[in-house]
Amino acid sequence: DILEEMGPDEAADLLADLPKQTSTQLLELMEDEDAADVRSLLRYPEDSAGGIMTTEFACVPDGLRAAEALEYLRRSPDAQDDEAMYYVYLTNDTRRLCGVISLRDLVMAPPDAPLDAWIQREPVAVGPYTSQEEVAYLVAKYDLLSIPVVDEESGELLGIVTVDDAIDAVLPTAWKKRLPRFF
Repeated sequence: DILEEMGPDEAADLLADLPKQTSTQLLELMEDEDAADVRSLLRYPEDSAGGIMTTEFACVPDGLRAAEALEYLRRSPDAQDDEAMYYVYLTNDTRRLCGVISLRDLVMAPPDAPLDAWIQREPVAVGPYTSQEEVAYLVAKYDLLSIPVVDEESGELLGIVTVDDAIDAVLPTAWKKRLPRFF
């Protein structure tokens, strides 16, 4: 139950640190959908974009108007699970990444307006095997709050790496211990 309450990326990190037999047993106890999310993350190297990404992010079908996109998000379980919704990703029916819009731009767009005027059609993205250092570099270079992780062949949106996970992945452990805890 505890693993299912964690985000899939956090559960995958925890299971990766356990002996193989123990992590396999724990995965078998999880709900099928939750276990599938965690298994998909465990197949990537720990120091790659796939290893630090989360599969909980907000996406809407491409081609919606602003009001339709907002309503879609209100009803979407994926959006409800997204604790750090900075961007909304637009995908086609095969989950290929078609663009991205900031949540602010989506909220400010006229309700009946097609989102095309606000969408960034070719967002900065990384593949699942991109190094965590490269992910952090791109997040910093383009001042991003999250970066999409896409399959290099199909263009399918696999997950996102949030800025905090990108920074956490490259900060030396000694620095992390010196940082004050606020909560």
